Order: sequence, then C-alpha cells, then structure tokens
Amino acid sequence: MRFGRLASAGMFAAFLGAPLFAQATTKKYDWAPINGVQEVDVRDGEVVVSQLIFNQGSTLKGTPIRKSSADVRVRIDNNGLTDQQVGVAVVVFDAEGNVVAAGSNGTKWGYLNKGDRTYYNIDFPYVYRRMDQAAKFIVTIETMGKGAKTTTTTTTTTTETKGSASVESEPLPAPTPVP
Repeated sequence: MRFGRLASAGMFAAFLGAPLFAQATTKKYDWAPINGVQEVDVRDGEVVVSQLIFNQGSTLKGTPIRKSSADVRVRIDNNGLTDQQVGVAVVVFDAEGNVVAAGSNGTKWGYLNKGDRTYYNIDFPYVYRRMDQAAKFIVTIETMGKGAKTTTTTTTTTTETKGSASVESEPLPAPTPVP
C-alpha cells in the first residue's frame, strides 16, 4: 500500500515537473491571393492559421509620418483543448528572394482560449512599396500552451506549390543568457 502511494506521488511529481514547451512552425507559399484572400494551412499542434487577407495599402497622406496602410489580416483557430499564447509572422518576398513586406503580431494579453477563433492584423508600415512584385511568402506560427515554458524549438519549413511540397528542418539557435 505504501509503495503504491509513493509510486503515485512520484508519477504525479514527474508529471508536474515535465516541461511543456513553446513550438513554432513555418510554411512557404506561392503568392496567389484572389481579391486579397489566400487560404493556407499552417499548424502548430491544434492551433491553425488558415486564411490571410492581404491589403496592399498606400502611404498615409496629410501627415508628417510616411507610414503605409498595407497589412495582412490573419485568421487563427485554436482547435485544441488548451488555452494558447499565439504569435504569427508573415514575410513577403519578390521573385529574387528580396523582402517586400514583413510583420508580426500575437496574443498581447491572456490566451487564445481553447475552441476560439481570432484575427490578428499585421501591419506592413514601412516596407511595402514593392508588394506588387510579391512572388512568395512565409507564415510562421509560434504557440505556447497555458503553463508552458519557453525553450529552443525546431523550425520546419514547407514550400507548397501546385502538386509538390518540400520540407526542411533545422534547430533554432539556443538563446544566450543576459547577465
């Protein structure tokens, strides 16, 4: 009886001590929005980025600040059973691989609750003038479940084109401690 209690207590302590880690997934797509909308499927566990709505915007006029209204609206679904912190980055490239727009957004307060859907607006405030030359883009989603700890993750990049896909994986560099 005593051994059973000790074994149960040990398993419970091991479960509590087991770290839950932040994860990240990246996918690359050909630029093919229809009326600004492009369907994607970027999954990190049960959290999914499934749609992007691109707005190529213009320079805001009448102000001393030269900022654009270009952005992308990102749909995110938490289909899992755990509340999640979610970060999303979108980078758009021309045919030569030059960046033509980049931005990120994410959970600022609290969590994306299990079973919920949200939309993030990602601004392209200063690098946007060549979006008409867009050829490809990548979407990265980073998630961390409620109560999880941050750690080094592996990024998987999948390039999707009509009829084919390729996958590349590499470990992310370990963070350096700040004194």
